[in-house]
Amino acid sequence: MEPLTLGVLESFYVGGVQRQVESGIFGLDTQISGALYVQRMAPVERRFPYPVLFIHGGMHSGVTWETTPDGREGWQTLFVRGGFDTLVVDQAWRGRSPPDLTALNPFVDSGEPELAAFTCGTNIARQFARGGDRFPMRQLEHYGAQLWPDFGIPAAFAANRPGQSDPRTIAPLAQLVDRLGPVVLVTHSQGGHVGWELAKARPEGVKAIVSVEPAQTSPGLDHPDFPDITVRLMWGDNLPEEGGTLTLRDIASAREIMALRPKVSLDLLPEHGVVGNGHMLMMDDNSAQLASRVMDWFHGLGL
Repeated sequence: MEPLTLGVLESFYVGGVQRQVESGIFGLDTQISGALYVQRMAPVERRFPYPVLFIHGGMHSGVTWETTPDGREGWQTLFVRGGFDTLVVDQAWRGRSPPDLTALNPFVDSGEPELAAFTCGTNIARQFARGGDRFPMRQLEHYGAQLWPDFGIPAAFAANRPGQSDPRTIAPLAQLVDRLGPVVLVTHSQGGHVGWELAKARPEGVKAIVSVEPAQTSPGLDHPDFPDITVRLMWGDNLPEEGGTLTLRDIASAREIMALRPKVSLDLLPEHGVVGNGHMLMMDDNSAQLASRVMDWFHGLGL
């Protein structure tokens, strides 16, 4: 990896709810639940006017954007090299945005209810690769180690919306946009739904979105309250015809939305001769080229 000179490197938290908890060790204690972890990395010289906010997908954390399982640069530092001010978050109740696990504390008399969580292992990488050979399977253990229990997925499946996000992540993200000013978003998978909801919550604060294989495009992007902003949908190869999500039906849905929303466009990679990519585009062996493709699109907006 080439040396990287930074203008800014910081991390901080936004949002969260304070509540009083009676602890057998600390007595009456104030605990904070639902805060959002943010890592900011910016270049010395910015070449794009708005910060880019990266939002990961289900069962993942901000590590999605930081590096690849085989140790190559992630989109975060690639974008910094491209002159972008970057912010990587861990969605609320995930990763460095810790869940409320008071119910597991034997020294607290009454805690939050213990919620169901969805967990997964390395087999999901094989499904996400979709028969392609671009994902670094030889480092599968490094990918599997970064997967997190997801407290939002059980409720999403119960509602028959497998791509729906945990609603608790929207409020702190909206506070982050309020703090930063206008941003552009790069979202992935379940994070696509987060992006739609954040744009509705802060229509003046989200200038454009690149959504990488959004797990739920409709309902969401076609909602009547969704702002009239520019959106790019990037999809990989070998999508199955049927399934709960991540299928050719998502492409058909995207084309229907494009007919109604002229600012929505589709970047279906195999149509441009880029083949073999699965769901985890930012980890595949051509991830640097795909990052450049997204940066070029942002620059081409004339923002």
